[in-house]
Amino acid sequence: MIDNLKLFVKDKHSFENHILNNGLVELNSKLNYHTGEVMEYPKRGRDLNLEIGITNNSGTVLGSIHKYNNIISNNGNHNYNDFSFCQIQEIILGLIDKYNISNATSITNLEFGFNLEIDNNPRTIIDKSVLMYNCKPPNKNLKFSGNGDYKEFQLTDYRVKIYNKSKQFKLSKNILRVELKITRKRLLQQLDIYSLEDLLNYNNYLRLFEFFGEKFEGLMIIDEFDADLIPENDYNKLLRYTNPNYWITIKDKKSPKVIYRLKSDFNKLLNKHNLLKIKGKLREELNSKFIELLNFDCQYFGYRKVS
Repeated sequence: MIDNLKLFVKDKHSFENHILNNGLVELNSKLNYHTGEVMEYPKRGRDLNLEIGITNNSGTVLGSIHKYNNIISNNGNHNYNDFSFCQIQEIILGLIDKYNISNATSITNLEFGFNLEIDNNPRTIIDKSVLMYNCKPPNKNLKFSGNGDYKEFQLTDYRVKIYNKSKQFKLSKNILRVELKITRKRLLQQLDIYSLEDLLNYNNYLRLFEFFGEKFEGLMIIDEFDADLIPENDYNKLLRYTNPNYWITIKDKKSPKVIYRLKSDFNKLLNKHNLLKIKGKLREELNSKFIELLNFDCQYFGYRKVS
């Protein structure tokens, strides 16, 4: 569920001294090539895949705790498997203890998402069915030089991402990743997430998933439609409505009331012709995966469940 996060450590002096005194991470500083002097700050280091930073004013930890869990479990540097609530707790408790940062952090960025094993090739869904987010085209539509299929929709405080995890890691299984990236601290705080300890709270995951579900509904994931099976008038409307340029064009030409009516007509057509089957299936998969990962038996791994 939780992947990349960025957190600030409130007492950077205590954080830095703890790292140095216990030899936790090799911190490197920059060299001033003009004077030959080694600059005191910034200092950078790595704890496996996590980036540790120290500046004059702050200490930071940045990276994927999902990958971190796999690396310390000798399971490889990847994040295409499941990462349960119990496993997240174990990693977070370990980081708090290792870096002596109990009740001393502030989270500013967080990724929350799910790897879904599906029947069809994720590329087909991403290329042909994931069309828009609230009638707006993706800000990023990438292929990663043949190594992945990726669409991202950027909004003020968050981003919605959907991509081909199996192609990214050259897997034989079809794995689609659906992810919400929260990029503003104010939004996290609205969800009652302030510090690392708040990711130990069971109820916060319920809030996260509710918010995630609301944003998933904004994704316009539409089945392919056939002119031979849909009346001509409806078909022509669907061609128009599924083109993001149409919505861009009418934005300044039509009143909000008219645009609302057109969007309502669009939704009616999608339901009338049963064009939301893929989205419905993904919704079911997401709900099922969340329940599975949140209610995993912590005792199986010897973890203690914190709520």
